[in-house]
Amino acid sequence: MSRRLFWKLNFSFLAVSLIVFSSLHYVSSVLTVSMTEISNDNQQLLLSYAERAEALHNQGDSAAIVALTQEVRDELDVWSAVVSPDNRIISGKALPGHLNLGFQRYVYWPIHHFMKDVVIGLDFTESNASFVIELPSFMYPNVNTALIHNLLTIVIPSLMLMLFCWIVYRYLMRPLEALNKGTVKLSEGDLSARVLPEISANRKDELTQVAASFDSMADRIERLVTSQRQLLGDLSHELRTPLTRIGLAIDICKQDGEDTKNFLPRLEREVGQMHGLVEDALTLAWLESEPVLEQEGDFNLATLLNLISEDAEFEYPGRSIHRDYPADLYLSGSSQQVLSQCIENVLRNALKYAPADESVEISCLIQQESYLLIISDRGTGVPEDCLEKIFEPFYRTDKARSREQGGFGLGLALCKRQMTAIGGKIWAEVNNNGGLSIKFLIPK
Repeated sequence: MSRRLFWKLNFSFLAVSLIVFSSLHYVSSVLTVSMTEISNDNQQLLLSYAERAEALHNQGDSAAIVALTQEVRDELDVWSAVVSPDNRIISGKALPGHLNLGFQRYVYWPIHHFMKDVVIGLDFTESNASFVIELPSFMYPNVNTALIHNLLTIVIPSLMLMLFCWIVYRYLMRPLEALNKGTVKLSEGDLSARVLPEISANRKDELTQVAASFDSMADRIERLVTSQRQLLGDLSHELRTPLTRIGLAIDICKQDGEDTKNFLPRLEREVGQMHGLVEDALTLAWLESEPVLEQEGDFNLATLLNLISEDAEFEYPGRSIHRDYPADLYLSGSSQQVLSQCIENVLRNALKYAPADESVEISCLIQQESYLLIISDRGTGVPEDCLEKIFEPFYRTDKARSREQGGFGLGLALCKRQMTAIGGKIWAEVNNNGGLSIKFLIPK
């Protein structure tokens, strides 16, 4: 199973985490700065005092500067001064002890809530002097940055991660819910329940693999149950006729004066047909549930064909078999028993239905990885639309003639299941002369 879902979730969590935390960190920084700056009106008020102080300093009017600092003290209740290039302080009052001119801040710098006794320095444009002023208390930004910081770093990320987890949960639960519904339907007897149609076709992860496995299992269960139901129905239908005959024979035997010995051959034949029918049906059912057979070993297919042909010629002395295949047709890891049953079944059918004056031909073509075995007759053949149906259980093109000759339509169905079980293939084609050719594709 692939690890596509693991990597998809891994990269998704990583990407979302990086995007969320980096974005909120940036927003937190921007908001912290913007919300801790001195308001524009207050900045303009401080700059206006600095412009007046610079103009007075350029005129060399120290008394006016002192008067300006006194005006600032009266209006804003803070200390202010002009610091000349030689560090001389011009003010109406001495520097208070709680102020430190070594830590001056620009007017546009942020003022955080933990800062106290802030001194703003405003440089003059035409000289190295500056106007310094203690920041009035009403100009301090009144904002709770800790609350904003916690909101942006804890609350909002938590909500966004919860939303992401909910999306991931829905992404994971959608196929699981479909799988649960399919399992419930299947357990309730709905053999058509499938999961993949309920899942997005774009998904290619472990959950879709589980869904595909479930659908494959459901397909096989549906085929098996349908096949078993059909096999049971067909078997009960086929058994009804010989059972009726046996019951009729028993009723006749019960009548006085009837010789029961005359009915023993018929009873034996009917019981034998029933025994063969049940045995073939059980074999077919077993092959449906166990599609793979153990491979016996290595053998020569030509030798097997010779033995089967000799037995068939002995059983049908008036028929001839024409053999056209090489002497060496070696098979490795195949099933001699399965091939023997399949070839013998097809050959006997060909000898049964072929005209008495016509021969049955067995030929074999050597291909790169397989042998193409062909058994052909020159009989009446099979209609084109029945070439596939003859491999279905209990299908007969001529039911009356098949019953007279003891056939129930299971032979070719067994051959098809057996060839599939060993990795081969069997199919039928119509000959140019009107007969029927059964072809086997046998892996080497």
